[in-house]
Amino acid sequence: MDPNTKLPFAMPNYDLTGKVAIVTGGTKGIGYGVVMTLAYYGAKVVVTSRHQDDCDNVAKEVTALGGNAVGIKTDVRSKAEIDNLVAGTVEKYGKLDIMVNNAGVAITKPMLEMSEEEYNTVLDSNLRSVYFGSAAAAKEMIKQGHGGRIINMASIGGLIGTKNISTYGASKAAVLNLTKGMAIEFGKYNITVNSVCPGYVKTALNAEVLDNPKYQEKMFHKIPLKRWGTIPEVAAIVLFLASDFSGIMTGSYLVADMGTTCG
Repeated sequence: MDPNTKLPFAMPNYDLTGKVAIVTGGTKGIGYGVVMTLAYYGAKVVVTSRHQDDCDNVAKEVTALGGNAVGIKTDVRSKAEIDNLVAGTVEKYGKLDIMVNNAGVAITKPMLEMSEEEYNTVLDSNLRSVYFGSAAAAKEMIKQGHGGRIINMASIGGLIGTKNISTYGASKAAVLNLTKGMAIEFGKYNITVNSVCPGYVKTALNAEVLDNPKYQEKMFHKIPLKRWGTIPEVAAIVLFLASDFSGIMTGSYLVADMGTTCG
């Protein structure tokens, strides 16, 4: 088809101009990639982490590249801080359209060695944060009356069992079910709720391990694409879910694992 030919109907696009987004855990790894991607496509982005300096540095980087961002220090394990985050976003930008619950932790340890404190850290960081982050965002979106997007970062750990990270896997499986429940509750307000399930994605924190040839040989045997995922690839999926392209989707999860869970 001639690229200049007009379609007989309107197609959606990735333009987020005029939208306001929060990205929790937005200063490193996948979260950082999501912040930069949403800002590049026009969204005003609120960057969060537990350290204000880190938030400010990423916000300045976005601004230097021509985008619009602000940092708000937030411990997502605290409902009060999450509520303050949403309130601060609305105070700064006047509204909230996109909530990306990305922050989370993993503690690699056999179940019989996991302490109660470590268990609470994982569940509070990965599940409690999504529950109260989504609730705070949804309340504001409902008040605004224009719908919105809630995007939760899950994991293939929530789909399959994995040795020594059972608590992490349980928290991510709960996120997937929570996503479905929220989709049912918030659908009447035109709020979509979806999740992303990344597989092995190379970041600064795990690069040394993933670059090890022996580890690659072991793991690539299980991965059909024979490679790790990248931060921009996951960020692109979040962009899709934040954009008009995904308007028909809610209560779903997108698996981004290079085929790891196929077998």
